Amino acid sequence: MLSGRMAYFTNPAISRESLKIILGNFEVIPEDHRLKLWMTAILQLPNNKTQYLKLRKAGQKLDSSVKLLEDDKIGNEAKVCNQVLKSLFAHCSSLRQFNHFNLADFVEPFSGLLVSHELIYFEVMLTILVNWCQHWFDHIPLPPYTLLSMLDIIFLKNHPELYKHLSNLGIRAIDYAWRWLSTSFKTIVDPQEWLIVWDHILVNEPNFMYFIPLAACKLQSRDLMELSTHSEIMEMLHSTIPLDANSLLKEAYKMCDATPVELQLSQMHHFHPLIPGYYPTLNPTDLITFHSTENSDLGNLNQLLEKVQETAAEVENVIKDGMTLRRWIMNQQDKLFILP
Repeated sequence: MLSGRMAYFTNPAISRESLKIILGNFEVIPEDHRLKLWMTAILQLPNNKTQYLKLRKAGQKLDSSVKLLEDDKIGNEAKVCNQVLKSLFAHCSSLRQFNHFNLADFVEPFSGLLVSHELIYFEVMLTILVNWCQHWFDHIPLPPYTLLSMLDIIFLKNHPELYKHLSNLGIRAIDYAWRWLSTSFKTIVDPQEWLIVWDHILVNEPNFMYFIPLAACKLQSRDLMELSTHSEIMEMLHSTIPLDANSLLKEAYKMCDATPVELQLSQMHHFHPLIPGYYPTLNPTDLITFHSTENSDLGNLNQLLEKVQETAAEVENVIKDGMTLRRWIMNQQDKLFILP
């Protein structure tokens, strides 16, 4: 039986879709096959060696203001990670302007799997940034407020009681989800199971990843509902007690399946692999600005979400109004993310 399951992962014809079905049945990719499957069937990396060497050279010229790991204390693993970071900064200069996102915190957890293959490490991280993080850069140097506010609407639809309890204490998705997202979930999952979570993230379309922080919050709902202050809840959400990966993924799939299509993060494009001979950049142009919150999408969205706690509005009416605003926001974002 074991050899039969192993044959799934050694089949040269295996595809992203077939892996999604296999992992959907909560099979686990064997550790000695994970890297190859990420490179080929899952992410379809182009192995752009010539282009990477040019970026690597450019990365050596960066000034000391970029945030890197302290490689003199950690050894070779940190040195390779730092080189990947320098190459990403050299390729995507906008990353250096992102005050609320430490790229090193996001990239470093992947070093355990990728440290022996610098080019693969870089291409995996760029693929993730271009696809799963595609709207993180809409409001640089600020966090992606619009995207994170959409998570509030999804959470309100799926778990209105918990959402209202948190929002009454001034807690929304940006207060907990952004920290988990920007550190690649390393603080909420046991290190031994962290790659399993990322297997599921990468075989699914990018929007699935955003159900992970919502699921993590939902799994702690019983304890959260018993807490009555902002500080108590934030302390619990930011605790280092890891969640079980299997329970986290089951809840994320359940919430994703239960969320109507019109509420899904459809402004996110489907997965696009990197192409041979070219690396797409993160190019946030024509950004939505927040000079005046009175007329901005952020201000309107905040006012909408506050209706739940201030007027006890019907959940469905708030969601309906939210979707009208969401369609407007999507129209504003059409030109934000440029792909080849």
